Amino acid sequence: MGTFLKGINGAFSGKVGNNIGSRWRSVDYMRSLPRPSNKPATEAQLAQRAKFGLAVAFLSPIKDLLNIGFSDLQQTKSTGYNVALRHMLKEGIVGDYPNLEIAYEEVYFSRGRLAPLFGLDLAETNPGEATLTWQPKMNSFNAFADDEVIVLVYNKNKAFFDIVEETTRADGSLNLELPTVFSGDELSVWIIMAHREGKVTSNSQYAGTITVS
Repeated sequence: MGTFLKGINGAFSGKVGNNIGSRWRSVDYMRSLPRPSNKPATEAQLAQRAKFGLAVAFLSPIKDLLNIGFSDLQQTKSTGYNVALRHMLKEGIVGDYPNLEIAYEEVYFSRGRLAPLFGLDLAETNPGEATLTWQPKMNSFNAFADDEVIVLVYNKNKAFFDIVEETTRADGSLNLELPTVFSGDELSVWIIMAHREGKVTSNSQYAGTITVS
């Protein structure tokens, strides 16, 4: 793929012969059509396609959140979704094809300068209820009392994300009410800290996994 400067007639978009013109983030691109191949895919190609499909299916429902989660960093032409996808393909999927699975503790949803929560703990306190607790340590540089705590709850059995935004760093705890339809399901939980003025986040934290009673 190459970039090109506008000529006398400007850049083009769409297919012209064997070339395709497109524009993304104010940059004009031109690429040729791929050559068809009758060769069967290799084991490595099948494994890579399977990993890519698994990562896309997992991350796509929270694409908008990922673009916020990585907005604290200078990502040049990459979106937060693409940054998260690259990391997941590299670190977040384990196993040998076709037995691939997500390493939930290795998945990142944000990167940034805010301090993470200190002493984070997740526990099911009552049937259908879980509690997150942490020590509300603050400072005047990267850990503010009103930093928002964004909680991501992923139901592995139902392939469903729930996002909870109800508390701040200073609160020290959060009760999560779990729907009765989650009974018997396994949930993974992550935390993202977000500054009140936006576009400053923390590295996401993996709080752990619980099975709903």
